[in-house]
Amino acid sequence: MKKKNVIFIILILLIINLNSIANAKYIFEFEFDVAYLNIDRTKPIIEYIGVTNTNKDYEKYANKTHEIKVNVKVTEHNIGNDRLESNEVKIKIANKDINKKDIKVNLIMKSGNTYIYEIVLNNLTENGLLKIVIEEGAITDLGGLKNAELSINTGITIDNITPKVTFEEEKIEDGRVNGVINTNESIRDIEGWNSKENNTKMEKEFLSNTLYMLEIIDYAQNSTKVNIDITKATYIKIIYASHNSQVGWSYGYGNYDIAGKDAVLKDPSYKTEALAFNFEGDVDKDFIKARAFVYTHWGEGTKGICGTSGLIYNYGYNPSKSTWKSMNSKDLIKIDNKSYFQFGGSKINEELKTDINGNNPIPIKIANEYHYGVSGITLKLKDESYYSIVYQLLVDNYGWIETCSDGEECMYSYNKPMSAFRMTLVPKSEKEHVINTWNKDVGTFNMK
Repeated sequence: MKKKNVIFIILILLIINLNSIANAKYIFEFEFDVAYLNIDRTKPIIEYIGVTNTNKDYEKYANKTHEIKVNVKVTEHNIGNDRLESNEVKIKIANKDINKKDIKVNLIMKSGNTYIYEIVLNNLTENGLLKIVIEEGAITDLGGLKNAELSINTGITIDNITPKVTFEEEKIEDGRVNGVINTNESIRDIEGWNSKENNTKMEKEFLSNTLYMLEIIDYAQNSTKVNIDITKATYIKIIYASHNSQVGWSYGYGNYDIAGKDAVLKDPSYKTEALAFNFEGDVDKDFIKARAFVYTHWGEGTKGICGTSGLIYNYGYNPSKSTWKSMNSKDLIKIDNKSYFQFGGSKINEELKTDINGNNPIPIKIANEYHYGVSGITLKLKDESYYSIVYQLLVDNYGWIETCSDGEECMYSYNKPMSAFRMTLVPKSEKEHVINTWNKDVGTFNMK
């Protein structure tokens, strides 16, 4: 009996133990299935890619006229609908926060988990090194993780200050002059000028006097203008003279001087009746040559005679349409004991003045209207490899006409003589600067 009881108790314990093992196995399998989750613990990553600047060839500098684009890359597996917004981008210039409301942020590419953004900046009016800061938390993923703050040094200097410029001329040997431009910052190269001292100094040699305005541009494309005023050059001396019977001779020397200025200021209807030139220097006597159109009362095929020098001149082209006068000409005249070659002649508007043969006297009424004089001039250099000659004339009831150069005929109309004249001899690199300066006066009577 006792033996049966022991066996029964053992069987009961075995059954209880087997049930516990089964329950434990069931709990283990249930907990394993619930714990199987895909969890992302990586923050969104924002990286700087690069920057572009519309200031071509000087991309490390910009002013308010340029557009700057900064590209960044966002990498995130679970970004959801979050996007980089303009209010999450800060601008710093010279380490100062800049309040810009017109920042543009464009999503320009999406590929898988990668997003490329373009940050567009315009009208930056401050001065200093440009930095971009993308705020912490600009991108938040579905798990609530946020990007770290990203500070970008673009390497671009914003500069909206125009350069300060001075000009001086330095005498060098043989009548040459060195024109010197000095600036307070580096400027862009100027064609024909030699740059020195990290582009804060420019130099150029001049052989004759001239005056014109030159534009100076810094690396950020800010510009200012400086007068190139050469007054001490004597290697090539130029004198041009305009004669009017009511005023007499007036002279110019190449540096913006106006021959005929006195006559125009007195009465713009007065005409340049005679135009004369003298050139001196270490050049051939025919280095500068000219021809002119002379308009007279007596008409085609006639000749007139100057009332002061006795020079004989033609109606029309002088000496002809295909030939030139120079300091080599045989009919030079004297003014104040200096030799000149001359076109036209004084007293060309004198009442009852006749041609050289005594024909066709000018009626008194016509003479007092001052119809006659030098209408056109063409100037040309014997050697145009380095220098250019530039000239311009002024006509009554119109003003200054378009500037001409290097063999171009300068004439408003054959029957509308000039009232004033100016010219200059410059290195070819400066030709367009002179033309641009003088052409600002076209249509005006500016005598300054």
